[in-house]
Amino acid sequence: MATKRIKLKQCSVVFNEEDHTYYLPEKDKYLSGITGMLERQLFPDTYAGIPEAIIKQAAAYGKEVHQSIEDFDMFWENDGTQEVADYITLTTEQGLIHETSEYLITDGENYASMIDKVYRVDENTFDIGDIKTYGVMTPEKREKARWQLSVYSYLFELQNKKAKVRRIFILHIRNKAKKDGSFDHISDFIELKRIPSEIVKELLLADSVGEQFVNPYAIPEDIRQQEPLIRKLIQAKTDAETKLNSIKARILSLMEAQDIKSWCTDSMRITRKLPTIRSSFSLSDFKEAHADIDIEPFMKTSTVAGSLTITL
Repeated sequence: MATKRIKLKQCSVVFNEEDHTYYLPEKDKYLSGITGMLERQLFPDTYAGIPEAIIKQAAAYGKEVHQSIEDFDMFWENDGTQEVADYITLTTEQGLIHETSEYLITDGENYASMIDKVYRVDENTFDIGDIKTYGVMTPEKREKARWQLSVYSYLFELQNKKAKVRRIFILHIRNKAKKDGSFDHISDFIELKRIPSEIVKELLLADSVGEQFVNPYAIPEDIRQQEPLIRKLIQAKTDAETKLNSIKARILSLMEAQDIKSWCTDSMRITRKLPTIRSSFSLSDFKEAHADIDIEPFMKTSTVAGSLTITL
């Protein structure tokens, strides 16, 4: 028996674009938006230190891009901008089939929001995307989007009982002119790992009763307390490497001056490597010069182990 094609449910929430409020008529109450809830609970410093003029300018640009893309999706109107061209490329590459834009979702009690993009996968499966026009997609912005889209997915499935969300992702699109006349051009598809609905429900419950949500993904307290030690060890490593490099430079200079290949002590051997010429193959240049050649059969892949970077 064929699966019945789900038609997305339209909620009764009224969105006021001017003051960005969500009103639920049957309960005569205003609901909280998801972005505001996330800033209360998890990301209180989202705009800290950023001048208001810059925030307004970024918001205006983002609104323009969203509108251009919505006009394309809803009415097949292409305004010829690079942003729309990039959107078409990204959605074509990912096989995304537009279902609706600015889709209102709610839990019917406390929260409501609008999903930028909903794409249909099959009769009851959907992808949810959010368009971001940031200049830089920082880890913090990426994580905030992950929470945002995970909450959207939970509310989407709550509102549409038989629907399932397959993927959540960011469509990072930007083509903004810079002062030097060049363009800050970004066109990226960033898939995110959905946060389980159980955790999302805990977040919404905590916020709805005025409590602070304990983020299970936050840095553990024992690691946080080790920050002074980590700083001390990194500085000691940097100092040691600087001193060692200075000693090595002097040794190399002396060995080159006397044309000595190696020195030995009872417990140490110092070997001088002679200068060489290294040749390397530029894959990008080759692909550009021979775009007609399919190099995929000659490509080898290997697994690269994960690593950790600590930035102070």
